[in-house]
Amino acid sequence: NAYSAHLAARVLQIKLTENLRKAQEIEALQHVSAFFVHDLKNVASRLSLTMQNLPAYFDNPDFREDALRLIRESVGKIDSTIERLSSLKQIVIKPVPTDLNALADSILKDFERSTRSTIDRNFGQLPLLSLDPEQMQKVITNLVMNALDAADGKGRIRVETSANEQQAVLSVRDDGCGMSKQFMDNMLFRPFTSTKKRGMGIGLFQCKMIVEAHHGRIEVDSEEGKGTTFRVILKAATDFTDYT
Repeated sequence: NAYSAHLAARVLQIKLTENLRKAQEIEALQHVSAFFVHDLKNVASRLSLTMQNLPAYFDNPDFREDALRLIRESVGKIDSTIERLSSLKQIVIKPVPTDLNALADSILKDFERSTRSTIDRNFGQLPLLSLDPEQMQKVITNLVMNALDAADGKGRIRVETSANEQQAVLSVRDDGCGMSKQFMDNMLFRPFTSTKKRGMGIGLFQCKMIVEAHHGRIEVDSEEGKGTTFRVILKAATDFTDYT
């Protein structure tokens, strides 16, 4: 009868809703856990770069000191990542007044020490920004790692900052392989897609989420064979701390 049919339809709807909820939870768990795996991959990549240069520069005491410092910092980051992995929390922004130029310069110096490469800088005058330094460090690290991969040791990397009354901009530019318009339109910033053979496509997705959690956005210009520029655009206002 009509009542039985309605009841059966209602039960089916409940089951489908529950299945959808479980699928969404699994997808969310995959995304969040993949962030942690990607963070560990970044640590491993930087250690690998140091190890590659170790035979050539082992007799250099400055290099050994930098290598030991990087190892200590890497162990700390691994411990921190494991601690965060145990709770599997979503991205939480804890903003404090931050000198973005100083943060970027510190990260670039670490890359230069570990890779023995030179990264061009053009830092403009910036106000202190309301940022989460730990989370923003991940964004800059991911973008520089991508630029170094794209340049493949042959091109130049350039990091620039600028600001006006409304916004601050950090750009990372390389003259490497570039990306196709089709890839940018359909795959860029999506998790589990990547142009790298061993990539997971998590880095840029994580960058986008972190920047958007700061009420900012990421823009990209790229041309195959000519290079790529990523721009992180943030609010220049320093009087807000609520990112909920």
